Amino acid sequence: MVILVVWFFLRQFLPSLIIAFTIPFSLLISFIYLFLNNKTINVISLSSLAIASGMVVDNAIVVVDNVYRHMERGQRTMEASIFGTSEMFLSIAASTLTTVVVFVPMLFISGVVGIMFQELAVIIIVTLIASLFTATTFTPMLCSKWMKLRKGNSNKLYDFFEKMFKSWEDFYSRQLGWCLRHRKTVIAGFSAVFIASLFLTPFIGNEFSPEEDSGDMRINVSLPVGTRVEETNKVAAVIEGIFEKEVPEAQYFYVRSGEVTGVGRTLGQASGSYIIASGAKLVPKAERKRSVFKTAQDVRNKVKDIPGVIKTDVTTGSPIGRLVSGMGGKSIQVEIIGNSFNDTNAFAEKVKQIIEKIPGAVDVTVSRESNRPELRIDVDREKASSLGFNMNTIASSAKSFIEGSTATKYREKGDTYDIYVRLTDEYRSKIEDVENLSMVSSYTGNQVKLANFASVYETKGPMDIERLNRERVVKVECNTYGRSTGKIVEDIKKELKDIPLPSNVMINFGGDAEEQGKAFKDMALLLILGILLVYMVMAAQFESLLDPFIVMFSVPFTFTGVFVAFFITGTTLSIISFLGMIMLMGIVVNNAIVLISYINILRARGLKMKDAIAQGGRERLRPVLMTTITTLVGLLPLALSRGEGSETWSPLGITMIGGLIVSTFITMLFVPTLYAIFEAKLKKNHK
Repeated sequence: MVILVVWFFLRQFLPSLIIAFTIPFSLLISFIYLFLNNKTINVISLSSLAIASGMVVDNAIVVVDNVYRHMERGQRTMEASIFGTSEMFLSIAASTLTTVVVFVPMLFISGVVGIMFQELAVIIIVTLIASLFTATTFTPMLCSKWMKLRKGNSNKLYDFFEKMFKSWEDFYSRQLGWCLRHRKTVIAGFSAVFIASLFLTPFIGNEFSPEEDSGDMRINVSLPVGTRVEETNKVAAVIEGIFEKEVPEAQYFYVRSGEVTGVGRTLGQASGSYIIASGAKLVPKAERKRSVFKTAQDVRNKVKDIPGVIKTDVTTGSPIGRLVSGMGGKSIQVEIIGNSFNDTNAFAEKVKQIIEKIPGAVDVTVSRESNRPELRIDVDREKASSLGFNMNTIASSAKSFIEGSTATKYREKGDTYDIYVRLTDEYRSKIEDVENLSMVSSYTGNQVKLANFASVYETKGPMDIERLNRERVVKVECNTYGRSTGKIVEDIKKELKDIPLPSNVMINFGGDAEEQGKAFKDMALLLILGILLVYMVMAAQFESLLDPFIVMFSVPFTFTGVFVAFFITGTTLSIISFLGMIMLMGIVVNNAIVLISYINILRARGLKMKDAIAQGGRERLRPVLMTTITTLVGLLPLALSRGEGSETWSPLGITMIGGLIVSTFITMLFVPTLYAIFEAKLKKNHK
């Protein structure tokens, strides 16, 4: 697509081929870098090359276009190649550096964002520097050998497009003239557009990272604590029937109930006689009509209506993805920190009721199960000590009697079997049985009944006691459907403001909300740093503080394009789209740099300011359009992709396309107008 765009504007085979050669040679250098640093070809490295594929031709386009203009003025091919390249060298070097510098800070980010973006930043930096090297060495060499002026008018198609491009240039020149005559109107109009775009921000969602439709779906269902496994199996059979009937897209599914040991337990799967763990793997995305998110929601609604179900947890995405990223649990977690069980449990119940009323919040649960029946053994430590017992001996003995322990191992024909021993049911089924357990003192060897130094009674208690920074914590968690995580968190925070907080109780947001807050702070810092670095590079290139200041006015309008693109496509602000905004800081100024630097060259040759702006705009229109459109078509497959994993990278393409289209339009009219205003003021002050 990039090559076709170049050929459309040039309509000549050899110049198009010269520019097209920039792509493989630049990407080849990137692959050399990957090889030398033992890097792999993966989703991030390939996405980096896809992003760069439309940008690597920008420098070559500017060089070839300028060389051709020199040839049209009568210079020989060799001279045109030398002077045409040298004339544009500083401009394309500055435009490349402005793009590169926004990626440099990414190399020093830590955490999840750093892991995701460091490799992307390095590959794009290497590719862009390679394109600059290629455009200033390889491209002019090919121009000197292959470039020829077109002779004759036999090609009607060529003449048709030439007239069309000339009409565009004349139209643009006239619009520039109108803008220069109505400067206040232009400034006020574009400023109003920018301010109006800010009103779209309340309608734009935000989240940590877009969730991929990988076809994985997992459902954990909780019945009342203490439910026998036979009853749990009956509900599991109903869930199995729901999968068979409601999920025809499933390649396979599983339903499991009861205790889990080993790997399943370590991966964070729920376990217990009253727990049902189920899941499904759907067919590839292209072979089904429903997304995994819609399928999961349909199944969720069916499972919730099953009698006896008190808690559901439906999750989608890679089974170990959240564990690898360090974000186990549900998307939104309200952490209630405090040592009092009564206070934190009561407040957690209030928070749960609030979240259940918020649109988009599903599977709302409290992490602490406080109604599990249990037998509690209260040991009189003084009596136990006088009889020769310590707490470790009592606890381990009780565990061996009731739950059991491995006494020894039996080996036969190379196989080893654990010999597991415990009391039979008739000796461990009642409170009296526990009280009559005989404990052997490790000091005296005497046997003493447990009832002599401890009391045993029935009570209810929590399944687990979670701690955060050594303090007890209970989490109110929920998943999301149909709304972004950020918008739901905003609603929760608004509602929580109206609830009085008990003393010695604190609230914290965990899960995706916590990671999103950290990541957005890092990305905002990168954005500011990128803008400063871009300004510094331009100041060095222009040897002025004013011209870069004028060019930087194209940056705010980038956000206008981004907000409009988000609003139209329903894209959310995430770390991926945030990355696109940071990248745009270095890209959107390129056209303004080429335009302003060429206007300065024309003014240095003696043209008046208005004439220089009109002629510079006319002569730079084609290369600006070519560089912009080639970058856009390079990003287009990324934005339009609907295949596996497209949810991750399509927001990047949408962000950059929206920002680039609007900023280019603004650059071509607003920046020259602003340039004329500042130059006129400077001359007036100078006089």
